Amino acid sequence: MANPPRIYEDYQIGVICALPVEMAAMVAMLDETHPKLAKLASDHNDYTLGRIGAHNIVIACLPAGLMGNGPAAIVANSMQRSFPIKFGLMVGVGGGVWSKKDDIRLGDIVVSQPTGVHGGVVQWDFGKMGQGGEFQRTGSLNKPPLILLNALQELRTFDITDGVDIQACLSIMVQNKPRMGQTYQYPGADRDQLFKATYEHERDETCETCDTKSILQRLPRENSSPKIHYGNIASGSEVMKHGVTRDRIANDLGVICFEMEAAGLMDNFRCIVIRGICDYADSHKNKIWQPYAAATAAAFARVLLRFIDEQEVINMSSTPKPPKPFRVLPFGRNKDFVGRQSHLDHLIKILYTEDTQEDCQRVALVGLGGVGKTQIALECAFQLQKLIPNLSVLWVRASGPTSFDTAYRDIGHRLKIPGIEDDKADVKTLVQTRLSQETAGKWLMIIDNADDYDIFHHCGDDASVSKRLWEYLPSSELGAILFTTRDREAATSYAGSNVIDILEMSNEESRDLLFRNLQNKPLIDDDSSTTKLLELLVNFPLAIIQAAAYINAKDSSIAEYLRIYQESNENTIALLSKDFKGARRYPDVKNPVATTWLISFEQIQKRDHLAAKYLAFISCIKEQNIPRDLLPPASEIEKTEALGTLKAFGFIKERVTRDSYDMHPLVYKAMQNWLKIMRYWEDSNREGLINISKIFPQPQHTNRAVWTRYLPHAQYIITSLDLELIRTKETSEVKEHLWRLLCNLGYCFSIKGQYIRAEGMFRQALQLQETVLKKGHPSILINMNNLAASFCDQGKYIEAEIMERQILHLQEMVFGKDCPDTLLSMNSLAIVLSRQGKYVEAEAISRQALQLQERVLGKDHPDTLSSMSNLAIDLSSQGKYIEAEVMHRQALQLQEKVLGKDHPDTLLSMNSLSIDLSSQGNYAEAEAISRRALQLQERVLGKDHPDTLLSMNNLAIDLSSQGKYVEAESMSRQAVQLQEVVLGKDHPDTLLSMNNLAIVLSSQGKYAEAEAISQQAVQLQEMALGKNHPYTLSGMSNLAMVLNSRGKYAEAEIMSRQALQSQEMVLGKDHPDTRRSIIYLVECLSLQGKHEEIETIYQKVGINSSSEHHHIRTPRQKRKANYSEISASLRKSARVQERLTNSKRLQD
Repeated sequence: MANPPRIYEDYQIGVICALPVEMAAMVAMLDETHPKLAKLASDHNDYTLGRIGAHNIVIACLPAGLMGNGPAAIVANSMQRSFPIKFGLMVGVGGGVWSKKDDIRLGDIVVSQPTGVHGGVVQWDFGKMGQGGEFQRTGSLNKPPLILLNALQELRTFDITDGVDIQACLSIMVQNKPRMGQTYQYPGADRDQLFKATYEHERDETCETCDTKSILQRLPRENSSPKIHYGNIASGSEVMKHGVTRDRIANDLGVICFEMEAAGLMDNFRCIVIRGICDYADSHKNKIWQPYAAATAAAFARVLLRFIDEQEVINMSSTPKPPKPFRVLPFGRNKDFVGRQSHLDHLIKILYTEDTQEDCQRVALVGLGGVGKTQIALECAFQLQKLIPNLSVLWVRASGPTSFDTAYRDIGHRLKIPGIEDDKADVKTLVQTRLSQETAGKWLMIIDNADDYDIFHHCGDDASVSKRLWEYLPSSELGAILFTTRDREAATSYAGSNVIDILEMSNEESRDLLFRNLQNKPLIDDDSSTTKLLELLVNFPLAIIQAAAYINAKDSSIAEYLRIYQESNENTIALLSKDFKGARRYPDVKNPVATTWLISFEQIQKRDHLAAKYLAFISCIKEQNIPRDLLPPASEIEKTEALGTLKAFGFIKERVTRDSYDMHPLVYKAMQNWLKIMRYWEDSNREGLINISKIFPQPQHTNRAVWTRYLPHAQYIITSLDLELIRTKETSEVKEHLWRLLCNLGYCFSIKGQYIRAEGMFRQALQLQETVLKKGHPSILINMNNLAASFCDQGKYIEAEIMERQILHLQEMVFGKDCPDTLLSMNSLAIVLSRQGKYVEAEAISRQALQLQERVLGKDHPDTLSSMSNLAIDLSSQGKYIEAEVMHRQALQLQEKVLGKDHPDTLLSMNSLSIDLSSQGNYAEAEAISRRALQLQERVLGKDHPDTLLSMNNLAIDLSSQGKYVEAESMSRQAVQLQEVVLGKDHPDTLLSMNNLAIVLSSQGKYAEAEAISQQAVQLQEMALGKNHPYTLSGMSNLAMVLNSRGKYAEAEIMSRQALQSQEMVLGKDHPDTRRSIIYLVECLSLQGKHEEIETIYQKVGINSSSEHHHIRTPRQKRKANYSEISASLRKSARVQERLTNSKRLQD
């Protein structure tokens, strides 16, 4: 009579293998193979069914390409859902740990037998980082079931008395599957090589190139029969292939084998682990021994089953079935969930892989509202239920006591707790008690929105409530709790060290999220707009979903949304404030990004007044790189606690330097909007202005590092203020704070060489001062001086002269002629005059100012030294080079002593001295000084500072004077390019550099380009400075020289005569620039054969034709005029110190 067809219930022993080579060996051990059963829809495993002895067994293998604890657990769970498995075997290969105690060889068998404190399998790579950075392993795994341990004991006894014949089982394998005989045969003892732990494998796949001297010598065995070893097996998520690490872990844990799957089985799939040794868990591992090791493991499994009685299996109770799992979730699974896999893996490792028998696991997700904590928790619930089919998932919304109570009541109904329907029932206690019992089975409770620490840890105002919500949380070895919160302090309180930070998405994840939420998918193909939008939204999930909702609703494009977003700050807030419906967001929660943090703002207001004050202050300045010492004053402990609160909520992040902070860009915009809604914006800006005005230092070279950090924040708050409203309606105190800050910003921009911006600051300050102070007030005069200086720095010399004369007149009346402020104004006027070529008058005023300053301030006062340097420049501009050199050396020596060698004023004096030396033909010394000054200025001021660029031009001329034209040209071009960007194309300094570049080009025979540049420079100089300015006239003289070089003699003659005539009138007949123009004219006439006129000119001006004509074509003569021009440009040396001094007096 035929046997009845087999059913799922006939198979009660399961075997799991990780690799096909392992499963093949196990299948070959079957006494008979059975037909496959109809596949269940919920089970994706592929099974081989058969019999060994009296036992029907089912064999499954991990999916191709997957290995490790997780996949093994999934396969085992699916097998247990389909078959009434009583116990199982994990059969395959592993890495052995040889020692003198355990002489493990390749091909031997290791069986997981409980030893010491471990149950046979220990997860070697799971734990936490303890104090001092020491890794502490946590948890333990279940032991094999008693039926297997009893069989193992009986087998070991038989092995001692009679001997277990593994070879016979290997023969059965070959008999059943002859084809496997060749592949699965014993590789030979000569291929069993154990290298020293410290010796790493060489480059080849095999060990043929490895050093044989590093092989450990072991006594040979009498035969090739595999030995059986019993003890703990180490299981981990990574392959062990490092000898030193292997030995360290083996010694710590007492393990004799390493593998990757068993830890995923022991707690939910009652089994024993059998491993054939295929390598030594070091870098020399290869696959040569895998087939034979798989065969020996399968052979042992066959032998072990022979020691288990069939009736004993039948009588063995099945794994107790826990209560039917259920799910209490507010939302369904999010099909558009994107990324976050590393966070999910971390969560699952803690909640599922980590042992829960010692305590109820608790973990917290912390991050900004809208960053995706709830969605991660939701996805984790679904993934965990797939891994653990008997896991119940419970959801508690903890935004308030009411929502907490409602959630507990829903859970109580699902658990069918007796008495839960009673209106007077203590629902929270009933649910807590039920879930704390082992009979509740495995569960995961997700407590969402646990943002308010006080809700959990305080009883509240209700006198009838005697317990805190925290005390109603269940605790069970089978349970775990996952919190989501915005507050790091709360998260730490809930979960200790198990806190996972949730930050913004990666670029790839955020792009995918936008794509999934767009209705019109091709919109994502606009790569540039998409990239820019995601950058502005800082990859923030809620903002991305909100943007997609708007684009969908308006049938818009990403580019259109981006245009509106960037158009104005008001538009940005408007878009971020647009409400939208989210299928997986609570219906009573405001969804827009601009309002999602309102609850957090309000919590901070209640909890920490100083933190709320800092939050408002930061919202009024730049959100990046906020210096700690710029914050409103408080004690260090108060400041630390307030900043800690803001960090705990994720609103700010501390930089690596630990002295500055960044605010999240979207929080920044939301906070500004909230301040405006609450009508706090104007007050916050006013307080911020007063605070910065008090803290902002007097800008100087010595404290540049400080004010540079404060500058962007001061700029921002200035732009946020309604200056006209302040000018007309604010108190005098607020106005004073504002104009003081404006003046300081003006000084900063002047020091940085940003003269247009400096003018803007000084103008606004002056307008405010005039509403508070009387005309002629010292503060107004000082600021007028600052404004005039900014005019001069921009080449607006006429406006500067008018204002300087007005200031000097008022100061002489108010303060007297020998007041230091009056003397500074004299110097300022002299500088403006010198800039216009009025050198004689400038010299007279400079001499008078210097004499008075030496008497009033002293010879080594910084102001006196600046005046000395200015006077020397006036002398040099008139060709009095020897006197100028003496004075510059004296000033430089004193400045190095008083101010320091790298002070900007000292460096300007160095440059001025180099000009004097070059003017006298001392080119080598001039070049050396110029190079040193340029190097220091690049370091101190920056490579694009106007003073640095002048020095670059100055050095280029020194190089050209010595015939180093290539280097000179390169440096001149660089100077012109940078000056055009920094100062503008029509700034006097830029035009001087253009003229000098033209001279360098002409010196190399590049006449066409030289002419074009020189023509452009002269045209711009005529417009910017006027036709009779010394700079313009020198430019004309240089252009005439270039025209002459190109053979355009008539045109060159006309221009030379025009320049000479004007120079005689403006500079005088004896000025070096005038005499040089004469020489240029003579050369032009000479090339046209007008020799009689030449002799007439020489006799008229008293020049010896033989000597002067000799210098006509030297490089020095070709650029001599430009030195006087540069000298004049460098006259601002006194201005920096002047402004700083004025600022100091103003502050005082």
